[in-house]
Amino acid sequence: MTGYLELGLFLPSTRGGLIIAKGTPPQNEPTWELNRDVTLAAEAGGMDFVLSQVKWRGYGGETRHWDAALESFTLMSALAAVTSRIKLFASCAVRTVNPAVLAKMAATVDQVAGGRFGVNIVAGWNKFEYAQMGLWSDDDYYLNRYEYADEYLTILKRLWSEEEVDFDGKYFTLGACRSEPKPANPLKIVCAGQSDGALDFVSRQSDFSFVGRMNDTPEQLAAVVDKIGGMAASHGRQVRSYTLLNVIAAPTDAEAEAERQTYLNNRDEDAIQEFLRASGMDVNRADYLKLDPATVTFMSIPCIAASYDKVAAYLDRLAASGLHGVCLTFPDFSTDVPDFIANVMPRMTSRQPL
Repeated sequence: MTGYLELGLFLPSTRGGLIIAKGTPPQNEPTWELNRDVTLAAEAGGMDFVLSQVKWRGYGGETRHWDAALESFTLMSALAAVTSRIKLFASCAVRTVNPAVLAKMAATVDQVAGGRFGVNIVAGWNKFEYAQMGLWSDDDYYLNRYEYADEYLTILKRLWSEEEVDFDGKYFTLGACRSEPKPANPLKIVCAGQSDGALDFVSRQSDFSFVGRMNDTPEQLAAVVDKIGGMAASHGRQVRSYTLLNVIAAPTDAEAEAERQTYLNNRDEDAIQEFLRASGMDVNRADYLKLDPATVTFMSIPCIAASYDKVAAYLDRLAASGLHGVCLTFPDFSTDVPDFIANVMPRMTSRQPL
């Protein structure tokens, strides 16, 4: 039986979102007004959550893709103040913020949100983002970043639950550290990654896991969901699996495919090459150098371009595969989000009451 599929937005908090192509769209500017309006539309339309990414350096090119990005925690705090129901997730790159500082930041936003807030922990793979700030010691971090993030989250959770924390680890040292106020309830943690080290980390530390690489089929995603579920169960835990999806929906397949082809025809080759160069430095992403243009233009995130009926059916297949939710991104959030709410969501069997 198909389960209920949660739907959320991967907010347009970076220039260009997840399509490296020239033109507007997809190269919309990341503004407070845009993110506010699409979040309010998502809440009114019955979506479940929104998530903003953390990004400190883009890929240049003619489009200056991702060179502009809103800061995640301040954005989500503002969104918390103007929403009432939808869940909110801010992202933190663990190289950039001490866990004791983040503990207080998150507790503050959670107060604003009235308990609707969670944290997406980003171990960080792009050397250039952190090296520009002097926060990249050596390339061993490519291999031990989940060990680093593990210490980080251990400290974070203890600061949210204990009066005083002493910690003497490989990466962090705390002495009688205190953090008040504490969240009224434990904050939900989101993580991502599919290497063996990442899956071990996710199964022990997160509540939600983002799964999927390149163009995984629902069946391939189901295998990862099952693997994470088994690993989490061995620790006496449950982890809900989500995936990220580019959506181009239209009344007909031909219209959706024509729009997708427009982005492929207008891809920003210089920005794409910088994205590939940065990705290729990470030993866990070496296969990115072999990506075809159709995949890399959409930043290796799966993309469905189809009629409203077929997009709804595909999302139902994801629900049937065991996925608990999908985080959606669009070429033009201002028009595509209302269109999706009106024409795709009512067609989904996995969105009907159980």
